[in-house]
Amino acid sequence: MGILFIALDWALRLLSYAMIGRLIFELIRSANPAWRPKGLLIAVAEICYTATDWLVKGIRRLIPTVRVGMLGLDFGWTIGMVLIIVAQNLLRVLAATA
Repeated sequence: MGILFIALDWALRLLSYAMIGRLIFELIRSANPAWRPKGLLIAVAEICYTATDWLVKGIRRLIPTVRVGMLGLDFGWTIGMVLIIVAQNLLRVLAATA
């Protein structure tokens, strides 16, 4: 049973790293919309977006972008990270009791 907890912990950890990578790429794109990754960054961006699209887009379907005047607030990434952190903590509690 311990190997299952370790595998799930690693999967959640890698997902959180991919989410942080996605945040960095989205911040760069929001600051400079004409920016396109080149070279190795294309592969890194593709991995980050492919690994996290299912989570972020699923949350965006449930909770659409909140409009405040001309500003649109998207909570997909934030709620996704909160869910990952909660899942990691729950997994650690379950691993400690098992």
